[in-house]
Amino acid sequence: MQAVNCAEMIAENAGSKLGGLTYADMGVMQITPLYSNEISDYGISDTSSLEKEITAVVHCTFEID
Repeated sequence: MQAVNCAEMIAENAGSKLGGLTYADMGVMQITPLYSNEISDYGISDTSSLEKEITAVVHCTFEID
């Protein structure tokens, strides 16, 4: 999980250790044609192509030990 790796790096750089996950929610989904750079605040659900890229936005809160 990329979010956990990023959170671990931030905690270590602050001299702390990452604790347990306390909260998570999902934001918008960006379903775009392959190699597209299109984004939207409301999400995108492309229907124009068979090959797609899917980006899911997740907000996480962790404890710090």
